[in-house]
Amino acid sequence: MEKICQSCGMPLKNKDELGTEKDGKFSKDYCKYCYRNGEFIDKVSMEEYIDMCSQYGSQAGMTNDEMRTFCTKLFPTLKRWKRG
Repeated sequence: MEKICQSCGMPLKNKDELGTEKDGKFSKDYCKYCYRNGEFIDKVSMEEYIDMCSQYGSQAGMTNDEMRTFCTKLFPTLKRWKRG
């Protein structure tokens, strides 16, 4: 299975896409669009993040409505958003 960002679900295909930890090392879990210097860039709820990400459907080859449905199903399974 392809590795994906555990915040937004973006495929992580190479190191340039990885976020960074406080010590400057690459994050093993998060992309550079979600995570920088050991912190999440957007400090929002999962629902707010779904709203933000659903605007990028065309980049993923789908409509924004399809992207919202995809994110609504995927995000609760990701490390950042898992409850409990």
